[in-house]
Amino acid sequence: MKKLAFLTLALVVGASTAAVAAVHMVGGTGTSNNTIPFWGGRSDPGMRWQTIWLQSELGEAGPISKIEWQNWDSGTASGGTFNTCKMYLCHTSLSAVTATFASNYGGNTPVQVFSGTFVIPSLAASAWHTIVEPTNFTYNNKDNVLIEVTWVGPSLGGTTPFKTSTTGTGRVYAWDSTATTGTVGSAYGQYARITIGYVGVSATSLGHVKSLFH
Repeated sequence: MKKLAFLTLALVVGASTAAVAAVHMVGGTGTSNNTIPFWGGRSDPGMRWQTIWLQSELGEAGPISKIEWQNWDSGTASGGTFNTCKMYLCHTSLSAVTATFASNYGGNTPVQVFSGTFVIPSLAASAWHTIVEPTNFTYNNKDNVLIEVTWVGPSLGGTTPFKTSTTGTGRVYAWDSTATTGTVGSAYGQYARITIGYVGVSATSLGHVKSLFH
C-alpha cells in the first residue's frame, strides 16, 4: 500500500512540473493606444470587433489559458460595463483582416470563450487587465489566431486606452453586435500577452497530497 502511495505522489509531482505555462507578447510594440472595442458610455446598438495575432508571435502549441491587455502609460483608465458580451477565438489562415467578419475565420469555426457581462475596473497607468481566461481553446501553432469581441449597447462607464501598435494585422469593427461587415483599420495591432499552458499544482497542494499518505 505504501509503494502505491509513493507512486501516486510521484505522478502528481511529475504532472506539476510538466504543466508549465509560457507567456507570449503579441500585437507589436504597444506604442499607441485605442479604446475600441471596450469604449464605455456610448449609446450605440453594440460592438463587433476582430483582430488577428500571428503564429510567429506565439510559436507554441497548447491551451490558451489567459489573454491580457495593458492600459496606456499616462494615467488612470475609467473602465466600463459591457452587456451581453461574447468573445471568440478562431484559428485562421488569414494574416490581415478584411471588411467581412465571417471571411476572417478563414473557413474555420470560432470557439466561444466568454459570455456574460464584461466589467473593466478603473485601471492604473500601465496596469495589465485580464480580458478572458479560456478553458476550451487549444492553439495548434500552425495557423494565426483571430479574437472577436461583441457586446450589446448601450454601455456604461468611460474609456480605457489599451495599448495598441501602429502596424499589425489590422482590425475590423462596427457599432452593431450583429453586423456582417465593418470598418477596417489596416495600421493596427492589438498589444497583448497570451499565456499558453496551465500552471501546475502549487506547492501547498503538494503538501496536502503528501499529508494524505502519512
